[in-house]
Amino acid sequence: MRGKGGVRRWAAATAAVALAAGALTACGDGGGGAAGAKASGKTGSAEAGNAGAGGAGDGAGKQPGRRSFDPPVQFGGDAVDLPGAGQPGTASGQALRPAVTLVDGVAYIGGESGIKALDTRTGRSRWQAETENEADRGGFGTKRMPPLVAADGRTVYAAWNRRTAAEGTAPSRSVVEVMAVDTATGKKTWSAEIPADPSSTGLAARPIGADENLAPQVVGVDAGTAIVTAADTTYALDPASGDLRWKRADYRAVNLADGVVAGGERTGYQQGRLLGLDAGTGKERWTVADAREPANASPALLSADRGENTIVVDAAGGKNRVLLEGHGWRCLHDARSLVACSRDREPGSDHAIVVFEAATFRQKWTLPDHSGRSVPRMTGFWHGALYGDLSGSPVVLDGVTGKDRETEPYLAPVEIDRYGGVEGTRYRPATR
Repeated sequence: MRGKGGVRRWAAATAAVALAAGALTACGDGGGGAAGAKASGKTGSAEAGNAGAGGAGDGAGKQPGRRSFDPPVQFGGDAVDLPGAGQPGTASGQALRPAVTLVDGVAYIGGESGIKALDTRTGRSRWQAETENEADRGGFGTKRMPPLVAADGRTVYAAWNRRTAAEGTAPSRSVVEVMAVDTATGKKTWSAEIPADPSSTGLAARPIGADENLAPQVVGVDAGTAIVTAADTTYALDPASGDLRWKRADYRAVNLADGVVAGGERTGYQQGRLLGLDAGTGKERWTVADAREPANASPALLSADRGENTIVVDAAGGKNRVLLEGHGWRCLHDARSLVACSRDREPGSDHAIVVFEAATFRQKWTLPDHSGRSVPRMTGFWHGALYGDLSGSPVVLDGVTGKDRETEPYLAPVEIDRYGGVEGTRYRPATR
């Protein structure tokens, strides 16, 4: 198929905005099927004091008697350690992001042995759901991705490299173990073991995604499909049965939107393309040639480097929506209506931030803006507040206007909810 759409071309260094007519070709059909996943209904261990995590949406899961701020702009008080959330010291770049997802007062930690839900008010564990099999380090140490919490807050998902135990004449084997856990009880709602693709373990695998993390990840789950990546292979599961519907090697999914899986595919040495696949069948829906290092930009958008620039593409249709001048931009969604893209990872490049509306792609503001203001390194974005760091000094900017919202937040969090934020492997409560 072919998709056409206007492209927003933005150069943050000059704060100039121009509309350029353009089109990206999206075509092809392909894919494949596979079978052999094993489903399990076994439950995890639930510790005393279990409570519902609450929904992930606005107002859901608010805890009575606990101070909340939407969004928080200042942090303080006693820190709460998040054991198991840290990444190995051999990781690099954004792979050092802790394996924790914060939702309505609960920190969901993708630990080495399973998922732990920790109450951020008390620091106590609500429950822990452990995997069936032992860890298979597979040359990647203990790197992990943050768990995925469903939009309604009822289920949390995660995946691990594992190795099954030998039984009789059957040897042990490498698998990707996937687990879905009820956030209220800590009990598994379903789990599956996917026979790992050979390129998913060992030193042969090379990162396709911009985060440079090869660890297994649950990218998205809808009514009929769960999308899982491990190293450079993407798997599509039937959540009801655990059956493997299809898999695609040398492909890293980063979005699941409107029944389309969107991500990046390696096409040669240091070469790639963006590719949208039908979630149910794995058949190709659209392509964008000569694009590398895909990353999630919002639930409906993904970014990638293309030539000397970064593009932001519609995940469902493959249309090019935004062109950011210069490569190396990475984007965050504020879990409401805004997308912030920053350029601060490239050595020798000028730091810059562009914020635009996720639905209309209208630019809200950019830095630098000829005012002489410094550009912070963006760490987090939540409900209209952009959190950043200026050479060790945290700052909060207003997501709509770009103006300083708080100059002494005392924290530059990577994960935020109405009660506080996570920096490194510690949580601090919000005070304002």
